[in-house]
Amino acid sequence: MHLLISAASGWGKGWIAQALTERNIRGDRYHHVVVLDTSDEFRGLCSRQHGPGCAKQWTATATERDAFGAAEWRQLVEAHHALVIGRGVAKTDWREDVVPDVILGCRESARDVLLLIDEAHGVAPQSGGYPKTTTELATDGRSEGGAATSSMWLTQRLAQTDKDVTGNCTARFLGGFEDANSLNSISDVLPYQKGLHASGGVPVSVTNDDLLGADGEAVSVRKWTELDENGEPQTVNSEWIYTDETGKIVRKESNDYNPRCEHVGASGKRIDVGV
Repeated sequence: MHLLISAASGWGKGWIAQALTERNIRGDRYHHVVVLDTSDEFRGLCSRQHGPGCAKQWTATATERDAFGAAEWRQLVEAHHALVIGRGVAKTDWREDVVPDVILGCRESARDVLLLIDEAHGVAPQSGGYPKTTTELATDGRSEGGAATSSMWLTQRLAQTDKDVTGNCTARFLGGFEDANSLNSISDVLPYQKGLHASGGVPVSVTNDDLLGADGEAVSVRKWTELDENGEPQTVNSEWIYTDETGKIVRKESNDYNPRCEHVGASGKRIDVGV
């Protein structure tokens, strides 16, 4: 299975992706769960200060870039049930050297592996020019080691993510979008109107009751925010729509999940514009 997770910035993508990752770490479906943590979003999975510390943290530095190939990454993955690999090199080196070797190492394993790719638009950009190994994770249903290698692709920039990847995802977990480019990018793969993903609770025509909000409203997906101790708005709940190749359609709220690990990814501060 290959799952696309996407929504506009500030929708709670990192939180929902970490919750789904933790759910699979705590489950028995996969022998190993690996996170390619491009932007330091998933350290809460590793910290006993913010939860049970259910994953091991490893930073891919210049040492790993130069010394590790697929075989070394496979050995490291197989030594841990859950592994968060942080980016300790330049983004170009991460995309060209580290990510493909980790992916191939997972695909060469004889064990079932779930792999989360953070910031997929930087790892598999629509402009191309990145290693074929990365694309093959989504486009080739077979693993190299005979087991199942599943993936989750996380991005807020759908229009900038390679359609060879997003178009081959067999399931989607999508929130709200602010721009027309992102909405147009998902229109070809949705079994319902793209307007459901226009953020803000806009009235829409719904023919499937599964697409109604929990309150029965026929509106596009919504998010709710509260001010934190610094007066900054923080997303406390958001709506998502899950679909897959079996025809399943479910409208979910992030508050439907109850993860034990706190999400500690940094959120950007608002800019004072004098209004």
